Amino acid sequence: MCYSLTCVMLEESLKPFPQLGRRTLGPLWLICLIISAWLLSSAGDGIGHAAKPKTKYRLPDIKILSVETAPLPFVIPSETPLTLTIMVALPKTIPEDSLLDVTTMITSASKYSIRLLTSRQMLTELGEPVQGSTSDASRTLEIVQTWDGTDHTKRIVSEGRYDYQVQAKLMVMGKDGPLTRSTAWKKRGNFEVRAQPASRD
Repeated sequence: MCYSLTCVMLEESLKPFPQLGRRTLGPLWLICLIISAWLLSSAGDGIGHAAKPKTKYRLPDIKILSVETAPLPFVIPSETPLTLTIMVALPKTIPEDSLLDVTTMITSASKYSIRLLTSRQMLTELGEPVQGSTSDASRTLEIVQTWDGTDHTKRIVSEGRYDYQVQAKLMVMGKDGPLTRSTAWKKRGNFEVRAQPASRD
């Protein structure tokens, strides 16, 4: 189709020049063939790009359902720590020798004060059946972490707004230690820290 159309256009353009013989037209027909082949290859590329399937994103097998902090506001210094209750949904199938790793990073608005809370437990210690067992629904676990109001230098933080970021990982034991099998999307939030009002003597 492209070759015929190109040849017709070439013939029409050469009608005003009858003095050109067939020997002269030989190279022009070759050019016509090359242009047609180029047009066909370009059309094929367009079809190939259009036929490419879209990339599908897979949701993680483990999920952080909710994070609750109490008491609010958190008053410092205090004998009662801030409690973070983290609800984690596990996949339906859990490999043998699995462990759950939950990490919470607490930072001030200026990022000057940082504190890292970690919890790592074997799922057998949490009362979860392993050895590739399955169930009709995902299992949900409650992880509780506490913060005493100190930063990475063990000093009491100042009052203000603090952000937290929770990450959960499902891990399995390997030859050289735990290996990450699945990582949940991070859960973020914030809370307020207030200083203890000064006592009046």
